[in-house]
Amino acid sequence: MAKVMISLPDEFLKKVDRAAQAQGRSRSELIREALRAVVAGKDSRARSWKQALAPLRDLEQHWVGQWDSTDIIRYYRDTRYGREDRS
Repeated sequence: MAKVMISLPDEFLKKVDRAAQAQGRSRSELIREALRAVVAGKDSRARSWKQALAPLRDLEQHWVGQWDSTDIIRYYRDTRYGREDRS
């Protein structure tokens, strides 16, 4: 296995070490896994808006037509204040 020397800011390296320790990994293993994800295109920041919003679109399709927000607002307004309190 080849070895590579890189420079990292001290504070960042401390964060890397803490993350590695929390996951029960070595520093090298954590960095290798992070680089694998970037090289494989799994960088979460690279997701498109379409991909990010897909779960919300699925929920929207499920709930469209299932309830009316106006009816819910009226219900809570009327039960909170009562119809006879209004003029």
